[in-house]
Amino acid sequence: MQVQIPQKSLPKTFKRFLTQVLYFSIIPFFFLVFAALYKPFNMDTWLNTSKASYSFNIAMIMCIILLVMVASRLTLYFSRAINHISITWYRIWCAGEVVLSSFFVALYVSLIGDYNLQYLEVLVRAFGFLALILMFPYLFLEQLLSLNAVKEADDDGAHQESKLHFYDSRHSLKFVVAAENILYIKADENYITIHYMEAGKKKMYEMRSSMKNIEEICLANGILRCHRSYFVNPVHIKALRKDKENIIVAELDTPELPPIPISKRYYEDLVKVI
Repeated sequence: MQVQIPQKSLPKTFKRFLTQVLYFSIIPFFFLVFAALYKPFNMDTWLNTSKASYSFNIAMIMCIILLVMVASRLTLYFSRAINHISITWYRIWCAGEVVLSSFFVALYVSLIGDYNLQYLEVLVRAFGFLALILMFPYLFLEQLLSLNAVKEADDDGAHQESKLHFYDSRHSLKFVVAAENILYIKADENYITIHYMEAGKKKMYEMRSSMKNIEEICLANGILRCHRSYFVNPVHIKALRKDKENIIVAELDTPELPPIPISKRYYEDLVKVI
């Protein structure tokens, strides 16, 4: 199945240094093995000259491809051009590697050949067999990296889904926090205060918003309404009890936190998940 990659940006899996090493390790080696085993396009006749054997010549061509690939991939990586190109331009860069390799291979073949061919004729032939042979490892590597990019995107998406993104009354993103780190949220007129844990310490963040604005995202992430002015994270509830005024409150598992009032309206729903 063909994996579709967004055209606007190159997935980060293509940008890693190890990815570049993978390219200039696999592609020249694939050429050597394929040319040695199958001798495609009558290459054995063309490259078996009085000056060198076929095996020696394909090994030399492999070295040419390797040098071009190393130079190209290191240039692409260390110039950071790879951070700014789309997948389309990345494919064009790959095609450029084949073209550049063809120029040097044609030069080598012209020097060792015993036949009377113009350099342009040798170049066309060199590009033909390089393009057809190297197409396979290029497509394989792109497909492999594309699958990995899809997996990483799914993992990132799952990671993002576990976080709450809080927007203020003007729909501007103000605060992002992992759902499991939220202790409770309290509303006070036109403001809400998010009480949460970070690096083992209790912290709070105040922003202009309302309980209605945050209700949907809280419920979707397991943060439950327990009072007209409170949301609470059931994960952090240690016990439910009645206070001196016979009001049901929740004690949280974090020291020095005040008890959270529980309305009768929300009590049954809260008890079901504790």
